Amino acid sequence: MKRKSKDNDIRNLTVGVALFCLGLTGVPLARAATPQPQNFDHFQTGFPLTGQHAHVRCETCHIGGVFKGTPTQCAGCHAPGSRIATTVKPPNHVPTNAPCDQCHTSTVTWFGARFMHLTVIPGTCGQCHNGNIAAGKPMNHTPTVQPCDTCHRTTAWVPATFNHASVAPGTCATCHNGTQATGKPANHVVTTASCDACHSTTAWMPATFSHAGVAPGTCETCHNGTTATGKASNHIPTTQSCDVCHTSTTTFIGSPRSVMNHVGIVTGCATCHMYGSPYPDVTVTAPRNHHVGQPCENCHRSTTRFGD
Repeated sequence: MKRKSKDNDIRNLTVGVALFCLGLTGVPLARAATPQPQNFDHFQTGFPLTGQHAHVRCETCHIGGVFKGTPTQCAGCHAPGSRIATTVKPPNHVPTNAPCDQCHTSTVTWFGARFMHLTVIPGTCGQCHNGNIAAGKPMNHTPTVQPCDTCHRTTAWVPATFNHASVAPGTCATCHNGTQATGKPANHVVTTASCDACHSTTAWMPATFSHAGVAPGTCETCHNGTTATGKASNHIPTTQSCDVCHTSTTTFIGSPRSVMNHVGIVTGCATCHMYGSPYPDVTVTAPRNHHVGQPCENCHRSTTRFGD
């Protein structure tokens, strides 16, 4: 019994000394008595540690070992004056009052953010898209003072639609020069007229060509089958200029129909005026057995009437 009592006295003395030492170190007794888990599951707090958050020390966010009240919203830490030392919104940040995680969806990096334009006032794009805060108008941009959203969408720069309402007539080539916008192709009809003299602002084609300044006898300069419609393969054989017979600049077959100029033609009428003629516009009115073997010009002296 004496041996057992002596052992109890030694045990009690040891515990007493340990409690006294803990009191000197300032460690709360209740905390010291509670074992701490080695692998704490932070997901259970409702704030899972992902990205850069998984690599910082606990005391970076839990200042002084205080867990309760630690911010869970981005702005609670990533804001000027925060008690937690971390990255804050830079001075050249896009002006916005939206919370960080509305655009920055990754905790790994700030980059790759997607800006929501829903709250942007129409016509104010240039406040951010100035080449400093966000991508701005490039040097070779179409000359315009209109706001970005007049032509561009918030999902992509291109494709864009240009509003020609404020463009001065006759100035198309200022932009349509082949660099800033589609220009005149190499095989274009030869002309010095402004684009809008023939083309509309909704599409290049169809286009109407103004023949007002075209010199007589130069039709085939364009009407060569490449630049513009040319002489058909079954056209009446002639070396005359188009406008000798085709007097209308809106259609080849006018009203009245284009008339062949027979000046200088005194023989060989049957070359064109014959049954089965390959030329669709040639008239043959005589009966099939009409003076067979006789040339037309032996009897018909007029090039306008067969009866004469």
